[in-house]
Amino acid sequence: METLLESNIIVLDVPQPPAATAASNKKPKRPRAHKVESQNVHYALVFEAAQMVTEIFKTYGISCAVFGSLASKLYGSSRCPKDVDLLVKATADPQELKDLILRSNPRNFYLKMPRDPSAEYRIMWYRQQYRGPECKVDVLVPGIMHLPHLRPERVLLIEDIPVVPFALLLLHKLQGWDDHCKAEEQHKKQKQHQDAADVKRLMGLRHQVQILKDTIPWVDEELFNDEFWALTMERVKAYCAVFPDRAEDWKALGFEIDS
Repeated sequence: METLLESNIIVLDVPQPPAATAASNKKPKRPRAHKVESQNVHYALVFEAAQMVTEIFKTYGISCAVFGSLASKLYGSSRCPKDVDLLVKATADPQELKDLILRSNPRNFYLKMPRDPSAEYRIMWYRQQYRGPECKVDVLVPGIMHLPHLRPERVLLIEDIPVVPFALLLLHKLQGWDDHCKAEEQHKKQKQHQDAADVKRLMGLRHQVQILKDTIPWVDEELFNDEFWALTMERVKAYCAVFPDRAEDWKALGFEIDS
């Protein structure tokens, strides 16, 4: 038998909040103007780090040159560099060169542990002030990654920063793409996409590419040893296989693009 209480119960249809969608969980995009300003601030930091570290080596009569993303930017590439990659013409161990930098300027340069805590090396960083913005400074010597013994006469000055020749920069960017494609660690493998875009940007610098077409620097044994050159020819073919729309540009530089 239905009781009075049961008969007077009213069920309300309360609307439920909409389920969270994937789009609502995404972080809002920063305005482009804010992103550009942030990149400009970081580029100024990287540029300042390069100025300071190259000046230290100049003081000691040690030749050096910037390569990597900063050199790409100085040649005209649009991407903001994250750090400084420096080739130092010295017989000293990279750690000894880092120690020299630290002794010369302990205020702005310091060392951090790498990802692998068992590694014996330390990573150098630059900052303007304690706990302020920072950028990494990689110090490399000839022989590492097939980097050459670059004579001071071969170094170019762009905005008072010494940089490697464009041909060397381009082929080492291609090497970075190939190395990251083959990397086992996921964080390294993901870098291949940025490397591929960097190579495309460099190939889009018409003035520099035209100089390569006119001079054909690939036979320059001071820049490219036999092993590096053999690897480069295979890398060009692999790159063109992945990006066939860019193959003709490499062919115009004198490379074979078919396997």
